[in-house]
Amino acid sequence: MVLKNNNQLTNLNALINDEISAAILSRKIGLYNLMSYHFGWTGKPGEDFISAPKHDLHNLRRYGLACLVAAISLDNETGECPAAVSAGSAIEMLATFAEIHDDIQAGRPVRNDRDAVWWVWGPAQAINAGDGLHALARLVILNLTDKNIDSSLVFEATKVIDNAALAMCEGRFIELEAQERIDITVEQYLDMAQAKSGSIMAGAMKLGAMLSKTGSLADEFAEFGTNIGIATQIADDIKELYGEPSNTSAINDRPSEEVLNKKKLLPIISAISNADITNKRKLGEIYFKRVLTPDDVKDVRQLVSDLGGKDFAKQTLNDYIDTAFKSVSKIDFNQELLKSFTKILTNVD
Repeated sequence: MVLKNNNQLTNLNALINDEISAAILSRKIGLYNLMSYHFGWTGKPGEDFISAPKHDLHNLRRYGLACLVAAISLDNETGECPAAVSAGSAIEMLATFAEIHDDIQAGRPVRNDRDAVWWVWGPAQAINAGDGLHALARLVILNLTDKNIDSSLVFEATKVIDNAALAMCEGRFIELEAQERIDITVEQYLDMAQAKSGSIMAGAMKLGAMLSKTGSLADEFAEFGTNIGIATQIADDIKELYGEPSNTSAINDRPSEEVLNKKKLLPIISAISNADITNKRKLGEIYFKRVLTPDDVKDVRQLVSDLGGKDFAKQTLNDYIDTAFKSVSKIDFNQELLKSFTKILTNVD
């Protein structure tokens, strides 16, 4: 799909990638090779590897880009806003530390069609890489003073990323607790999504607003980020179960690890909530198996669709997008970049 402003978003995404790689590749011990590998810039030991272009939106840094989009949208400029680039790279590294840990927690051997860090180097070293990224994120924020950002604003920015990190960990805790349960409600799911995904997107947007030339409207953009974060989580859930838009063949051949690991995705939760006793039993029989097979997943997809779970998830996604844009509707700024960014994150079939 060709999106309006796609070239600008691609260029902004490259700025985030360049800033992160500069922070990582300037350090020489092997720990940073693990980080670089996770970002897709280097191969595993002994591998012939061609790095993906850092400007490619397939290498999307959604949280870093969110920070930069907020700052540039508010300033109504096309410049790069160096402070927002740094803050965006910090919050992207924060999200990436959680990804590395999440792969270990879920026993997920593959991420982005490559072996996960822990699968290559082992869980212990992967934990070190994740923790190191968390520390780097804080250092990048604290070093905003080198870009002539007032120390009081840097202190507030540090609080933003720490609060986002804590809320994200709370959301992941709730998600892991729910993994073996069949009785999760839609409301419980949305609370989890707000903590896990809404909090870090809110933090990214808030940082961008704080570091824009106006330096205001941080609360409005945080509210926007919360709702878009939840919408993005829902979109990811739909794609986990049904595949990427217009490209379902691969997921039919091999369902995602998230589905095989019995992760409670919103379409499934909605279907279970609305199912009669016969269909609840059918879903329960599948989910109480020790291991799911690809055939089990096909049965789940069909049951969920028949019970309206996919339609409900898509409607809920659209409701959160509408709510997000209402939160910034009274602000005088060009929304086109924000709309294009949102479309990239939430596009589903």
